[in-house]
Amino acid sequence: MFKRRTPRTVLQNIRELFWPSMGWVRAAHYTKHRVVRLSDSTQKIAFGLAIGVAISFTPILGTHFVQAGFLAYVLRANFLAALIGTFAGNPWTFPFMWWAAISLGSFIFQLLGLPAEAALPEHADFWVIWDLIKSEPYRIFAPWFVGGYLLGALTVPLTYSVFFRLVGSAQAARKKARENRLHKVAREVTGQKK
Repeated sequence: MFKRRTPRTVLQNIRELFWPSMGWVRAAHYTKHRVVRLSDSTQKIAFGLAIGVAISFTPILGTHFVQAGFLAYVLRANFLAALIGTFAGNPWTFPFMWWAAISLGSFIFQLLGLPAEAALPEHADFWVIWDLIKSEPYRIFAPWFVGGYLLGALTVPLTYSVFFRLVGSAQAARKKARENRLHKVAREVTGQKK
């Protein structure tokens, strides 16, 4: 019923991931409206969004939705908000988030005297990184896991406070607009009766 008339090809889906056909501004407005219309408390929605952002620092891409949903369920945050929050991690932000996670994890591993890759090679391309992952996965993935989860935990209070203000003000504006519409309809109805 809600499917596209002509399904997108794989290449079109990849292009949409990097550059939405509706445009970034419209996509951001659509996401904002979806979040504001969630029927839950401001605290739970903001916490769910913060969880989604935090999970984006972790390395295993295919599990971000699952991890965010699980944490939202366990911590009693809004499930859908957590899923929406994972979109903070996207092809534009992942390199910075993951670089920060690997750097923090490597720093911690060096403090503890454990082997870790402190930095990627200077001329790193996909194949150089792939060879490094195949030959010594522990040196990248272990620090990435530790740094990713630690950075995620550290960002939750900051992102929660930002989202709490944003969601709260958007919900208040939506409530006020709804009340204004109801008052307008009530005035029209009482005017017609007279």
